[in-house]
Amino acid sequence: MNFEIILFLATLVAFQNAPTTNARKYELLEQEEKTNPYLKEIHKQIDKLEKFKHRHSAAFTIGIDNYSNISIRIVAEMDEIHSTIDRIDDHYKQLRDCESIKFENYTLQNLAHAQVKRKNLQAMEQLHLKLFGSEDMIAQLASGNQMFQDFTCRTPQSPQLFLYTLYVQYVLAELKAHALVEWAWKMLRMFGQGGSSEDENRSRGAYKRRTPSTLSKIKELMSRADRAIWRCDPRKHEVGVTYEEVTRLLQGYIENEVDLNTEGSCWSDCAHYKSTKSEGCFDDEFCPEQQKCSGEVYDCRFVESDMKVCQAAKNSNRRYEYIQYESGLVHGKGGSCNQRLHNAKSWNWWMFWECSYCLCLCDDQGTHSDRFFNLRQVTADVIRNRVVTGVRFVKHNRVFHLQVQQGELLPLGVINQTTLQWKPVDEYKITDKNVQEGSDYHMLSYEKRSVDLDELKSENNSVVTGLRFKVRGTHLHLEAQFSRVDFQSGILIKPNTTSYWISGGNDQPRDKLQLKDAQLSTKSSGPSTPYRSNNLFIEFTNSGFKQDAGQTTLPFIDIQEVISNPAVPLSGMGLYYKGQNGFGGFLAPKLITYDFTSYVQLPTWESKQTEV
Repeated sequence: MNFEIILFLATLVAFQNAPTTNARKYELLEQEEKTNPYLKEIHKQIDKLEKFKHRHSAAFTIGIDNYSNISIRIVAEMDEIHSTIDRIDDHYKQLRDCESIKFENYTLQNLAHAQVKRKNLQAMEQLHLKLFGSEDMIAQLASGNQMFQDFTCRTPQSPQLFLYTLYVQYVLAELKAHALVEWAWKMLRMFGQGGSSEDENRSRGAYKRRTPSTLSKIKELMSRADRAIWRCDPRKHEVGVTYEEVTRLLQGYIENEVDLNTEGSCWSDCAHYKSTKSEGCFDDEFCPEQQKCSGEVYDCRFVESDMKVCQAAKNSNRRYEYIQYESGLVHGKGGSCNQRLHNAKSWNWWMFWECSYCLCLCDDQGTHSDRFFNLRQVTADVIRNRVVTGVRFVKHNRVFHLQVQQGELLPLGVINQTTLQWKPVDEYKITDKNVQEGSDYHMLSYEKRSVDLDELKSENNSVVTGLRFKVRGTHLHLEAQFSRVDFQSGILIKPNTTSYWISGGNDQPRDKLQLKDAQLSTKSSGPSTPYRSNNLFIEFTNSGFKQDAGQTTLPFIDIQEVISNPAVPLSGMGLYYKGQNGFGGFLAPKLITYDFTSYVQLPTWESKQTEV
């Protein structure tokens, strides 16, 4: 966001302080420019705002398009608003062309008369009533933007930024409409055809009347608007492009109970084995046909005595495609088996004990298991006045990293868009010398697979300059670094010595977000919905046995980039879960954009009266 809105307010006051003029007293253009400098000042303010116009317009259009399935009436109203803004913009471009080209007096007079007849000020009055007046369209849009999440999460703006973007469009149209009529009056006065001072005063009076209500309304709505930016599901899920997986953390695994104890006995039952290991390969039928679990084996259960197992291809992260039991029950997707179907049939030992095949969970920490999270802090180049403007998950060398986008902070909360870059993630591998678990990376396991879900916000509107994961007990926990900033200059205040880290949570126990018997989220026909992100935690776990034979680790990790357009400084960061009931969902980051509400204000100006 770029708060040249303050510059607009200065111009707005210039209108309010405009003296009552007598058109008959102006005979020369030079005299007009000396005694009535408002048009020149308006052009100056428009030029400063105009450089951001295309960026704001693009984002604004994206936001409005997402309402197309919500309310036909709102879309029709917004089309009319766009039409008014575009028409005034076209007229203003014609005006600037007239000022740069020498036309004959007759042509100038005709252009000025045409400009007056176009009634742009009346159009702005109607636009104001529609947005901020009796129809209160701005409030409806603000409410809808936060109510219909599946639409607003596709915009590159938080609801607060959406409001500001719309306001910028209105501000530019207001300035241009008044520039047009001021120019027309100036031209007509030069040729002794000016309108009455009552017309001018009436126009400027309406301008002054609209200003307080417009400003107070936008401040109220912005103060209540959500500042979060998050990514909803893409149109098509694609591993490695829109999401990544933790692999083989906990995975469905079939083992005969005779191989789950050191005695090689079948004296117990499957449920007895809560935490054990694969101790041998007594059975010469199914046991040698599958890849053994080299780690811990957990939570075994008995399903049926006889089954057929369709094993996955050797290059797959899965062990099995599906398990088909004698009764017809199928765990997994079923269907034809591209690999060989293997029989796994329970058998009797010494006629007294049945050696049953158990369905367990394997925690296999081998080379096929990507289960590592970077613990090294990631910070913006604060020495070069860079701040964090975006974030995304990246899986690199089997390690999940939070990668940050950074940009140069300028005065008034502006980000230098030409400096935006994604900071490269660390190149280390977990097998590298001097790279250690617990300091460089965290390894998930059955006992250490929880992730805390939090929103981390600055209380004093400091800006985010860094991120890191820490391990609290057995939980992976997000922390954010904040740096103080001088808003007017855009300079970070001694970031190397005054920056600080914020953690989420409190002394209260966290609630666990349960994932049980879940289907893959890529199978869902509906969009994922965000769950609350405060004082919760979620465990990585296996997919449902019936749904997927327990072969996939859930939740998935959303790797879509989370950024705003235009890029803005952030006053918060979060980690949250989104999903649908019965599906595994996604772990994802979110942004909390800087709160500009307090900076949208009308400065105090001295009223100046000019003698004519």
